[in-house]
Amino acid sequence: MAFKKFDAVVAWIEDIVSAFCLAAIVIIAAGSVFGRYVLHTGFLWADEVNQTLLVAMGMFGSARAVRSNGHAEFTSFINNQKSRTMRIVMRAVINILTIAILGFMCVIAIQFTLGGTMKSTVLRVPRMYFYMSIPIGFGLCIYEYLKVLKKKILTDTKSENE
Repeated sequence: MAFKKFDAVVAWIEDIVSAFCLAAIVIIAAGSVFGRYVLHTGFLWADEVNQTLLVAMGMFGSARAVRSNGHAEFTSFINNQKSRTMRIVMRAVINILTIAILGFMCVIAIQFTLGGTMKSTVLRVPRMYFYMSIPIGFGLCIYEYLKVLKKKILTDTKSENE
């Protein structure tokens, strides 16, 4: 029960952050274009903020895509294998390799974020705050993959399609 509640909160956070970032990007970009071409002045901070929001939207949206099984998979290649055991082994290797790469990227992203002490050009904010969504997004992707790992490995889509 506690896990389902925690999982619902994680899903809500992924959805809200992705939607908020997309809405904010659209609003800031539209305001910036209006300011530049109609008022002949622009928002100096718009580019920095939109870059940060775009990265956050990509990272949280990627975790959301894992949750909803929206990422591409090697199903046609795996389903060509005649043996069910071979298909399970291949899915296990691919999914474990994916989690390992995500873990490696999460560690690198944490190091990168902690090293971002230089301040941004316009807002004068330490860049580490801009980069924080990267390791969080990788961590959320790992969480989402681990949550469905057993099901993704053992579910034989070839027998379902026949």
